[in-house]
Amino acid sequence: MIKTKKFTDYRVVKKGDSDYPERLERIKDAPEKLYVRGNLPDPKKKTVSIVGARNCTEYGSTLAKTIARILSLNDVQVISGLAMGIDTAGHIGVIEVEKPTFAVMGCGVDICFPRHNSNVYERILDYGGGIISEVDIGTPPLPYNFPLRNRIISGLSDVVIVVEARDKSGSLITADYALEQGKTIFACPGRVRDSLSRGTNNLIKQGAYILTSADDVLEHLGLIVDGLIPKVEKDVSTLDYYEKIVFDALKEETLHIDQIVEKVKLPITKCLNTIMSLELNGFVETTINNYYRQVE
Repeated sequence: MIKTKKFTDYRVVKKGDSDYPERLERIKDAPEKLYVRGNLPDPKKKTVSIVGARNCTEYGSTLAKTIARILSLNDVQVISGLAMGIDTAGHIGVIEVEKPTFAVMGCGVDICFPRHNSNVYERILDYGGGIISEVDIGTPPLPYNFPLRNRIISGLSDVVIVVEARDKSGSLITADYALEQGKTIFACPGRVRDSLSRGTNNLIKQGAYILTSADDVLEHLGLIVDGLIPKVEKDVSTLDYYEKIVFDALKEETLHIDQIVEKVKLPITKCLNTIMSLELNGFVETTINNYYRQVE
C-alpha cells in the first residue's frame, strides 16, 4: 500500500449533486458520497465493468485486455477495481489505446492498492479516467470495504463481464450485485475441470450470457451502424511485440499452429494466447483444423 504523492486534487460528490452518477442513484444502498480523483464516467456513454480472478491465467489476462481494448475503441467506458489479475488486465487494455478507464477502490482515493499498480493508477488519471471510492481519504484497504465497493462497480455499469472466477471469487459478489440491480451479466466459458472456470460456468448455468467476443457485448448494447456491429480499424502499429511477430509469420501463407510455433520460436501457450488476441482484434482468423491466416 502506498499513498500517492499528490492527494489534494480530489473532490467529493454527494448524492443529490448534479454530477452524482444517475446510474448509482437507481441502486439499493447507493453511497451517500463519492471521493473522486480525475473524472467520473460519462453518463451519456455505455459503460461495462470487467472483473475476475486475481490469480488469473495468461489466457484470462489476454482475453480481458483484448475485450477492454475493443470496447474502449468503440467508445464504451470500462470500469474495474484495480485488483491484480483480471481487473488490472482490463484497465491496461484501455490504457494501451489511451482511452479513459475508471477504478473503484476499497480504500481512500489517495492510496494505491495494490502498490504494484502505481503505474496503472497514474495512467488512469493521465488518460482522462478516474479513481473513485466511497470511503474517506486516508482509509487503508480494509478487507470489508472490498465486497461493498463491488456494488458501485456494477452500479456504474450497463453490463458486467466476468472473465475467470473460482467458486467463491470476489467477482461473483459483483455479479450478485449486478443481478439485484437488474444489470446484464456476460461470463466467459471455460474448461469443466478448471477451478478458474467454475464461477463463470455456474453463472452461465444460472442464465448469464456467454461471452465469445467483444462483439457480443457491442451487439447487446445496441452499438450497431446500418445493421452491422462496428469494427475497429486495423492498425498494425497497435500490436505488441509478440503480436507483431506472429502476425508477420502469417504474411505470405496460412500456417498450422505447430508451424507457427516453429517459425516464431515461442512456447505454444504464448503462441495460442497471442493468436487469440489477434483474432479478437480482427487481424487473423482460423480456417480449419488449427490453421490460421491474416484477415484480408
